Amino acid sequence: MALPQLNSVKYDLFLPGLGKTVEFRPYLVKEEKILMMALESQDQKQILSAVVDIIDACVFDDIDVKKLAVFDVELLFITLRSKSVGEGVDINMKCSECETENPVSIALDEINVPTVDHESKTLMITDNVGVTLRYPSFQDVQKQKPEEMDTMDGVLKLLASCIETIFDAEEVHDTKDLKESEVLEFVEQMNNNQFQSISEFFNDMPSLRSVVHFKCANCEHENEIELRGIQSFFT
Repeated sequence: MALPQLNSVKYDLFLPGLGKTVEFRPYLVKEEKILMMALESQDQKQILSAVVDIIDACVFDDIDVKKLAVFDVELLFITLRSKSVGEGVDINMKCSECETENPVSIALDEINVPTVDHESKTLMITDNVGVTLRYPSFQDVQKQKPEEMDTMDGVLKLLASCIETIFDAEEVHDTKDLKESEVLEFVEQMNNNQFQSISEFFNDMPSLRSVVHFKCANCEHENEIELRGIQSFFT
């Protein structure tokens, strides 16, 4: 006789970058094990891979997780975690004054939901030439080595990969039809002000964040620290 099946509750979540609502279930013990093993490794690639695998297993909609904007993946995973193991997570945070680690509890359901201004994705580089941009996907981040993002070449490659079209008054060029080297050369031809304007789009990119307040148990300093990005919530 077959064992009884344990049915999971289903939830809905609107992903602002994707612009649609997806349905998901809480993750199971076997998926929690995958996450714990990845966190214990402290390897960024392994952690990101585990996050993708868990979301793939728990979301019912046919979506490509790796192509989601980074903040959509962060929001989806944090919400998934809150519905799976509880709406709070305990992490250790260093005091900004004495650097003593303090246990801090964070309410996952109070973390802000990113908002997206789709009009800001079109940017004029000159009076006649402009670009349309997209936010970096999870796949884009996975392709980059952590040390590459500390170099100019790494930043240029990431920015170039997020340009969708290049246009002027007469023609629109879809970067899917261009070589990666051609788009990169276009970015490298920008002057400092033009490059700064496109960089600001990424600097202002929506992200999962929460401001945490706590008093240090050692020196009693009142801390106010902003957490940004998925890994900040599992330190």
